[in-house]
Amino acid sequence: MHTIKQMLAANQAWAEKIIRDDPDYFDRAARIQKPELLWIGCSDSRVGPDQLINLPTGSIFVHRNIGNIFATNDLNCLAVLEYALDELKVPNIVVCGHYGCGGVHASLSHSGIQPVDLWLDQIRFIYQRHQKELDKLDENGRWKRLAELNVEAQVHNICRNTIVREAWKRGQKVNVIGLIYDIHDGKLKQLGLEFDSLKAWEACYGDK
Repeated sequence: MHTIKQMLAANQAWAEKIIRDDPDYFDRAARIQKPELLWIGCSDSRVGPDQLINLPTGSIFVHRNIGNIFATNDLNCLAVLEYALDELKVPNIVVCGHYGCGGVHASLSHSGIQPVDLWLDQIRFIYQRHQKELDKLDENGRWKRLAELNVEAQVHNICRNTIVREAWKRGQKVNVIGLIYDIHDGKLKQLGLEFDSLKAWEACYGDK
């Protein structure tokens, strides 16, 4: 594991390289924050968005938690969404889950009253809604499919949220996208979840 001295040295080397390649980079970054997307992802150390989509620093406004959940009663989630849309005018919201997610696996294997268990109840509820489909699969297939269904549920939570609906109502560009990441090959996969208006979402999803 890196020591703090090694981390600081790596940071200094990184900053110096940036300045060599682009002397005005940090001056521009300090003046304005204008990210291209809000990324709602998992806290898993293997799925950092900057690496997955290779965008430069400042391009992504990030919210991460165990299981890439957008909880409609969580002030942190709501504050991030509101700031991203109302202040930063971010045009794209990506919900990205991943195969091999420890949170998804834990939601299938145990429950309890610790904070992580209560948080993962939100994925257990998704499992219960789709139990008939999921129980037909083997363990690995069930785990992968629940990760996909979890992304779908979070896209649903975002699209039905008042913050997004109000942005759409006033004509603001907001595109909500659901993706899954495969940690075994490093590739992102589309799930057929992409909505750029309330009408588009309701046509496919409004009755769920």
